[in-house]
Amino acid sequence: MLTILKRHAVAFLATLAVSLPAAATSTGIDYTDQWWGGEAEHGWGVNFIEQGTTIFATLFVYGTDSTPRWYVATMQGTGTAFSGPMYSTTGPYFGNGAFNGNSVVATQVGSMSANFSSGYNGVLSYTVNGVSVNKQISRQSFAPNNITGHYMGGLTANGTSCQNSPNGAILTFDQLIVTQSGQSVTMQVNFPQPGTGAPSTCTFSGTLNAQGVMGQIANGTFNCTVAGTAANSGSYTLDTMTMTQTGFSGLFSGHDQFCTYNGYFGGVKDVQ
Repeated sequence: MLTILKRHAVAFLATLAVSLPAAATSTGIDYTDQWWGGEAEHGWGVNFIEQGTTIFATLFVYGTDSTPRWYVATMQGTGTAFSGPMYSTTGPYFGNGAFNGNSVVATQVGSMSANFSSGYNGVLSYTVNGVSVNKQISRQSFAPNNITGHYMGGLTANGTSCQNSPNGAILTFDQLIVTQSGQSVTMQVNFPQPGTGAPSTCTFSGTLNAQGVMGQIANGTFNCTVAGTAANSGSYTLDTMTMTQTGFSGLFSGHDQFCTYNGYFGGVKDVQ
């Protein structure tokens, strides 16, 4: 079972915690991405750039004459709700050479708010000169991610509702090898059995679905072999995954025949 696969020293836990790329900001999920109203409403969108508790938004839509309009907003918030004033701007012609920022004029035209129901979906509300708009929005996906590679990492989680095993923190961590073909992903953690050092493996398989700049593995499965003997197997979800040139990470939830697990899964790219 996972709870006996690896209970490494606190130093290992600390190393994993500080090394993994962040799957969210310090205040929650990172909503930085290109968002839109879905395929049926392609042609308009809103970009969110989140830093700390602030989201800077650029909205591109169209006026009554069908010509382009764009607006900006600086929204404040925590968790899943953000709001703030929205502006239209005028400035110097882009072909003039050096851009004179001092001549930019921002005029408040209304307000904008974003309320997120998940890491991938939400509601955008805004007003422009008295005209109110409410839209369901989601992250726009237009290019897949591939996380194939060698990493140092694995799973750190908390086991609860355990049967024939104690509740508590678990760590399955060491060499992490990821292979990916299309959307099919296999993540194999190789580690020595605690106490004996015998080779042991946990393999996590699933389908990596693009969610804007993020990814999600839903309905994944895993199984573990300890010192050549089959141990535990179950299902899992890896949510709000971030993937960069230095590694990947996501929120892990799953269960097997022994426990329910909630924590983090990911790795730092190996230099080999």
